[in-house]
Amino acid sequence: MPEAAGTDGDAPKDTVRVRPPQEVISLMGIAPQEKDNWRRKKQENIENGLGNRRGPRKGSGKGKGKDEEPAMLTDPDKGMSSANIQKFVRDDKLTGRMKAPGDKKLNGQLKRGHKKDRDALFMLAKSEILQTEDSGFLQPEGRERTIKVSQGQILENAPVAVAKKKFAFNVPYGPYSCAFTSNGTHLLAAGRAGHVALMECDTMQIAGELQLKETVRAVQPLHNQLMFAVAQKKYVYIYDNMGVELHCIKDHRYPIHMDFLPYHFLLVSACQFSDLHYRDISTGAEVCVHKTKLGAAGCMRQNPKNAVVHVGHNNGTVTMWTPTVKAPVVKLWTHAGNVNSIAIHDNYMATAGADGFWKVWDLRKYEPLHTYKSFGHAVSDIDISMTGLVSVGFGAHLEVWKDVLDGPRPIRPYLSQEFRGKIISSVKFRPYEDVCAVGHSSGFESLLIPGAGHANFDSFEANPYETKKERREKEVRRLLEKLQPDSIMLNPHRIGSIDRKIVKELEDDLKLKHEEEEKNKDLKKRARGKNKVGNIKKRKELRKGKLLRDSIKKRIEGEDGSDDGSDEEGGGASGEDAEGAGGPGTSGAGAKDAEAPAVGGALGRFYGKRRRKT
Repeated sequence: MPEAAGTDGDAPKDTVRVRPPQEVISLMGIAPQEKDNWRRKKQENIENGLGNRRGPRKGSGKGKGKDEEPAMLTDPDKGMSSANIQKFVRDDKLTGRMKAPGDKKLNGQLKRGHKKDRDALFMLAKSEILQTEDSGFLQPEGRERTIKVSQGQILENAPVAVAKKKFAFNVPYGPYSCAFTSNGTHLLAAGRAGHVALMECDTMQIAGELQLKETVRAVQPLHNQLMFAVAQKKYVYIYDNMGVELHCIKDHRYPIHMDFLPYHFLLVSACQFSDLHYRDISTGAEVCVHKTKLGAAGCMRQNPKNAVVHVGHNNGTVTMWTPTVKAPVVKLWTHAGNVNSIAIHDNYMATAGADGFWKVWDLRKYEPLHTYKSFGHAVSDIDISMTGLVSVGFGAHLEVWKDVLDGPRPIRPYLSQEFRGKIISSVKFRPYEDVCAVGHSSGFESLLIPGAGHANFDSFEANPYETKKERREKEVRRLLEKLQPDSIMLNPHRIGSIDRKIVKELEDDLKLKHEEEEKNKDLKKRARGKNKVGNIKKRKELRKGKLLRDSIKKRIEGEDGSDDGSDEEGGGASGEDAEGAGGPGTSGAGAKDAEAPAVGGALGRFYGKRRRKT
């Protein structure tokens, strides 16, 4: 009986011995490092006289290994294209390492931090090989045009799981406005007449439904599907997913538009009296209120890149607001009429006006890139997908444009759809899916737009398949990592940087202030040992002596002045009076007593008080 292939015996002639394949996946052209055999190294160490160690020992004394450059995982520039790494670079400053020549400790910290940043970039670029899915667009063949492809043709060729995402609801409470949660699992639709519904997109189950019997102007999901805000006729109300009212915010009077900043937990609402409210939903505190002074807002949308709120007004201007600045940081004239809608993606902004035009703007230069004109009606709503597709709704027409943001001006739309007998009021793309929700006068429905969503998602950012436990952990983590309103600014790269001009001004002010203090400061003679017991007593006796000398000096000066005056008054007396005063009848002792006061002021006073009687 012949032995099986791969055994120790001799294989038969008609069999071929096959070696098991060794699958080696080369990540971006970098071969894996081979493991050294520790037995071989052990034998080499014994032969070299190093004993049973695996290698020479390194000293652990002071200064060992301090001057060595931190070793990187690998050189990103070798075996990996710079485009793959540049895709994950968030700031151009990471390409060059900062140095502090005057401080060795700080220089070492900067060196290690730069190494960690480059290693993180390399690992992100290397892990891109695991993202096997890619966004798929319609690819025409020959002279075909994608605008001719209808939704029926897309449904016929789509898988069952994709075809289930197409739905349509005809509800007589329109026009409807639509909004998705951050992970795209739930759709929030609200009719102008007061109907609000929260629906799970995959199972088509209604999680919560409300009939408010009041005008609803806007709806906005909050940090997850468990809470959403509704802008009703007079106030802003917050409900849970079951439709239970949680809060009533009466400070936001007559709201028109709302938006939510997920990293700051801020609910932003534009009201009818030209005021813009920022409210923290985690604490319930109102952060700030801005007066736009431009009337009621026509539209409002946040920039996901820097959390700056863009507001469109009736005079055709778009203003950009931050919580820390009372005035708009940027004021841009866009249209000759009312601004109906705004959409922002990366460094580009799309605006739609009542003049019948919609434009694409470059926010780095604040200049228009492309200008398009609608037909029949003015554009009512506009939105941009994750991959850069622009959907425009006007009248009963919906157009989806491709390659509008980057590249030359396209001639015709990517896809088009007609809603006969209906007026489009809202257009929103679903995150991470090739679906676009459309709200119109007769209800709301969805369209399949190939290539609209990202094929790969970051589960730490937004996970469409998250469980209940993961949702709770994510909520706690987001609250702990909540950003402060002060971090919202037009250029987010300024956070952590130093404005040398401001630093120089502060240093000059401090220097001038210090010089003035030194100039006005009283000079004090300070000696060492001044608080000793002997020195204290010595200073005390010196003060006593000085006080005594001053008092005696003042008394002497005062009596000298009185004696001079008496001499002048008595200078006109005759000699006879003098002789009468000291006549022959006077004795010698009396003469001495009469002459004693002439010795001095102080002694004369003393002798005058102790004068003997004869």
